Amino acid sequence: MPKRILFLFLFFVISIANAQTNPTATIDSLVDNYIKELQSKKIDTICVYQDYCIGCVDTYNYTSFKKDLCLEDFPNYPIYIFWKESGKTYVDKISVCFEYSKTISENTFWDVYFLNEKIIKNEIVKTYEYETFENSKKITYKISVDHSGHQNFKFIIKDKITTKEFDSFDLTKIGWDPSKPNINYDHNINLKSKLIVDILEKIISEAEKNNTFKKIKSR
Repeated sequence: MPKRILFLFLFFVISIANAQTNPTATIDSLVDNYIKELQSKKIDTICVYQDYCIGCVDTYNYTSFKKDLCLEDFPNYPIYIFWKESGKTYVDKISVCFEYSKTISENTFWDVYFLNEKIIKNEIVKTYEYETFENSKKITYKISVDHSGHQNFKFIIKDKITTKEFDSFDLTKIGWDPSKPNINYDHNINLKSKLIVDILEKIISEAEKNNTFKKIKSR
């Protein structure tokens, strides 16, 4: 995703003058309503993707927000919804503050998903673990971090739902201690569901870089 850079001082000064009215809708309710709207149109092939971090300190590019600054968009990471309709794949960006126009996604991931649907459904993302010897015995320890990135997807195919959640730390080969490498690294990065995440992330990153999502209006 695009790097976001902004001095904290500027953010607070500018936000006082330009913050918009607080939207009442939550990001989850907006996504739920959007999915219901799609399903009401008999659309039954949907994918929801989000890339976020809990407790991270983000920095933002002020030039991207100076025209339409909305404080509620800062702590609420956008969620992206893909769907198939009449053979085409569409994607829309769901934000607390703004409505965006849907766009056609030229790159798709459906074939990868449907070819590996059963595998993906049963895949397990393993926690970061390392091995050591204590008293001549091999011991395995788990490691986690508080402020890690997350990439989640949910496929809604007719009446079936498949979800996967990735903690980026579990995808790390070596954490803060080189003597404690992640023994589950190869397993995690070779999952078919990880391949789906990589494709989705590439599509979204390119769309954001090219300013593909056009704002329709404020909520």
